[in-house]
Amino acid sequence: MTTVTLTNAIVCANWTQDNQRCKKIGQFACKGCLLVLYCGGDCQQSHWAKHKRDCRDNPLLKPNWKPEWERQCRSPYFLDFVGERYPEPFNYQKKYLWGNVPAFDLLKLPSNEGINYSKDLNLLFAASGDFRNVVKTIASIPDEYKNAVNVYMNDRDGDVVSRNAIMLLLALTEEDPLVAAENIIHLWYSAFITQSLQNILKGKIRELVQDVCTKIEGKPSCAVLGKTWTFGRSSLRLVLAKKQWLDLLACLEPPPGLTIEKALLIRRDVTLAPQRVDYRERIYLTKPPGDRASHQKYREEGVLVPFGAPRALFIVPNPTLFRDTNRWPLTDDSDPTSGWHKHAILEVWSGAAKNDIYAKLSFLLRDLLVRFHQRLRNSAISFQLLHFDAEDIYKHVKDTLFDRIEVSNISDAGYLGMGLTLVSIGLLLKPLSQNPHATVVALFINAVQEMIDATEQEKILGSEIDQVKQYIEPKMPKGRYDAMAIITLLAAEHVRDVDKYFDRYMKRLRFADLAHETGMEPKKRHTIIDPWPTRVQKKAHQKGGREEFATLLSSAHSGCERYMEWQWSRS
Repeated sequence: MTTVTLTNAIVCANWTQDNQRCKKIGQFACKGCLLVLYCGGDCQQSHWAKHKRDCRDNPLLKPNWKPEWERQCRSPYFLDFVGERYPEPFNYQKKYLWGNVPAFDLLKLPSNEGINYSKDLNLLFAASGDFRNVVKTIASIPDEYKNAVNVYMNDRDGDVVSRNAIMLLLALTEEDPLVAAENIIHLWYSAFITQSLQNILKGKIRELVQDVCTKIEGKPSCAVLGKTWTFGRSSLRLVLAKKQWLDLLACLEPPPGLTIEKALLIRRDVTLAPQRVDYRERIYLTKPPGDRASHQKYREEGVLVPFGAPRALFIVPNPTLFRDTNRWPLTDDSDPTSGWHKHAILEVWSGAAKNDIYAKLSFLLRDLLVRFHQRLRNSAISFQLLHFDAEDIYKHVKDTLFDRIEVSNISDAGYLGMGLTLVSIGLLLKPLSQNPHATVVALFINAVQEMIDATEQEKILGSEIDQVKQYIEPKMPKGRYDAMAIITLLAAEHVRDVDKYFDRYMKRLRFADLAHETGMEPKKRHTIIDPWPTRVQKKAHQKGGREEFATLLSSAHSGCERYMEWQWSRS
């Protein structure tokens, strides 16, 4: 496999195209924030007037920063569930275009079939959401594996399917892995893209989609047409109704009349809504100063680049996110870091700008997407994108059986539930006689919380707070709404006895009966993903225990995210 040389270079924060004195690559960090890099003292001094707002004058960088509700001695909105002050859910459109749990490798070949497995593999992502798990899985396939991989991705949201299709086409049509990675990162996570990326969307990507739309021009809106594009040994097949093909075409250009100025205002009306200040600051409470400043800047500008990187080229509203001229589709707490392990992000080297979490994430994504791109170039990988309700997938995959099925959290009781998931999707799993490692991976995000009512909460809270105080240096509250007291409450989930409540959940929903009725059973030992991948692993007294706890607390995850692996019963 061809290797690509990657460097985590960050541009000097003072760099502009007309600044002849700048050496462009930053080497020395601003010591006040450790968020931006400069090529030398001249550039740092020249840039200070602009950087001062983000650094010395930025309250979020102060170690003694306090949220607004504490400064005003009032109850934060998220604790006030009574009367008019209780806010309605924010942003009614509520699109979920980014993952909210860390990506994982669905295959894990070394610990399952083995790196020299000699058969083709079929993978089904039954409710894919974004394609982070697909990218992580394909990029993680060992070089020793030489057979084909057939990937089926389904989602009931047409915008999700369209975005995944476009990003796959960007990977499959671009020869340069670094260009492909950069384009995908911004189409995925940036609210604004470059004109060069827009030209690609309007050019070769549009040409592929337009060809299909032309063929179905005279057909009724419900007419279904499938199209397969082949690129070397890899391919992409898309089966959509006419209306969905036209929607895909519309995703390639911003809506007419949407200027960058208007798009900025639309987005900020959600991400910086005044009525949501307490919710934003509740998120900031658990983060270190550098993270707070970085998250705020991303809320303001919406471009996934290092903190000090120029943004002048990002002038086009992302057409896959801005679908009309009036709405930003994501919720106000949607953030790119939510789909990745915080520990993995922090491990990425970003030079002296060690507090720049978005630089680290962008490098993590670039490296992963480059490996993904290389695998597509050197292997037989076929993608088939579907747009159906998950329980109807079996009607559309013919006689295909799968080595892995990932169902996300449609197994939660509020969605399909585990029983219907096994009956309608689990039946597509290969029998043990064909592959003894064949597995269904199910996620439960809400199960633990659903087992805890107000009475139970009151019963366990004191004990949980005592455990939290072993990880967090306790300080005497200065008032009724002291931030440290709120942090302690927020941290309680991270020390919760989750096994007890998930066992209760399985009994209440009769998982043992489900296993008997469906012929499937939970795997006694997970071989793909840890049952509790976002839990604290170390005790407070162990080396690195407090640091691990602080990192997990500062992430978007509660520690209550639970995976189950299912297989056909061996009995």
